[in-house]
Amino acid sequence: MFIGSSKEGLTTAEAVQRFFRSRMDVKLWTRKGLFHLNTSYLESILYELGVVDFAILVVTPDDAVTSRGLTYLAARDNVVFEHGLSLGRLGRRRAFVLHEEGVKVISDNAGIVMATYKKPDDGDLFAAVRPACESIRLAIADELRRPEIGILPSTSLAVGYFDSFISNVVRELSARRHLTVSKKEKAGLTGGSSELEYELSYDVFSLHIVVPYSISEITKHSLPIKVGDLPISHVKAGERKYTFHLLNTCAPGHNAAISVIDIPDTLLASRKTIELTSGQFKSSAASQEVLERREIQNFRHTLQYLLDKEYGEECIVKIEPMDFLKQAGS
Repeated sequence: MFIGSSKEGLTTAEAVQRFFRSRMDVKLWTRKGLFHLNTSYLESILYELGVVDFAILVVTPDDAVTSRGLTYLAARDNVVFEHGLSLGRLGRRRAFVLHEEGVKVISDNAGIVMATYKKPDDGDLFAAVRPACESIRLAIADELRRPEIGILPSTSLAVGYFDSFISNVVRELSARRHLTVSKKEKAGLTGGSSELEYELSYDVFSLHIVVPYSISEITKHSLPIKVGDLPISHVKAGERKYTFHLLNTCAPGHNAAISVIDIPDTLLASRKTIELTSGQFKSSAASQEVLERREIQNFRHTLQYLLDKEYGEECIVKIEPMDFLKQAGS
């Protein structure tokens, strides 16, 4: 989260930071390294808003403004401008205004419900802003349950993965009730391995989509380590073959229930896109990691939304963390 304010509103912004810092990574506008050499303030702010999920602009009565013969207390121009940037970069559901009561609201924001606080008589700003911050926290929690549609590809990747893989695999597994399974077998003292192929029938199945914590976990070097020696099978839909893994409990013959596992390496496209879109900035490895985590989170939320919509609460498709593989193998 990015928190912006005027210099005069910095104390209030620090109180807001105090509320949120135990809940998320918070970047106050005074943070060292926010503004880069040979880069304009506008570029730096735009970049910062590109790597955060939410923004709060703290509006305090910094200037006296005369409009149509009346004088008002109003926010500093740069705060209003940065709120506009936040709206454009993050969308109206992710760009918040927290303003002190009595401050003039710009006409474009008239009628919009905002988080407000009253200047405390006792000077306890943290207590004063806490109810407003709590309302923002609840709005953030609600927003995090929604798929995010943005310039990065996680939403479309999730939709494509659902349509092309999950839907076809669920339909075929429901229809056929038998699989051809391949499993590597160690060759004993020789240290080599052989491929064992057998037929397996089943009564019911569950499909587990294992979403990584980091995109580094699904590269061509790390992914084989994750799936280890799990048996492999596939189904065909039309001319296309869909390959997946099964748990180690599978054996030749008949299993009443089987667990099918897939790790969506389609998320690798997010890493490439992030590299391309952030090439105009000297992005740190930490910033790249933040963007990748956001992509993974949105991929998961979008996929869950699609599963709930298509299959309902009794869905046989489950989204699992990477630790599921360790638990399943134990």
